[in-house]
Amino acid sequence: MDDAVQRVVVEKVGGRDAGFDDLAAALPADDCRYAVYDLDFTVDDAAGAGGEAPRSKIFFISWSPATADVRSKMVYASSNEGFKKELDGVQVDVQATEPGELTLDILKAHAT
Repeated sequence: MDDAVQRVVVEKVGGRDAGFDDLAAALPADDCRYAVYDLDFTVDDAAGAGGEAPRSKIFFISWSPATADVRSKMVYASSNEGFKKELDGVQVDVQATEPGELTLDILKAHAT
C-alpha cells in the first residue's frame, strides 16, 4: 500500500525463472504484503497413461506477520477482498502470518 493508503503499488515483480524461495525472501518480516504467485506443478495423469500431467495455479497470498503493526494489519485485511476482485485468473487464496504457514508444500496442497 502507498503511504496515503489509497492504492496498491507493485513493489517487486519476479521473473519467469524466479522460484518460490525468491517470493518468500521478498516478504518483509515486520510488515504486511499481498503477493501473486504462479505455481507450475504436475499431477498423476488422470487418463491412466501412467505419466504426469502439467498444471498451473495462480495464488493470491495475504501476508500479515504477527510483528506487523496493528494499523497495517487492519488496512490490509480490510482491502483484501476488494483488491482480490480486481485480479483476473487468481484461483487460490492463501493467508499466512508466519513463514511456516507459507511453504511450497502448503501451496501444492492447496493446488490439488
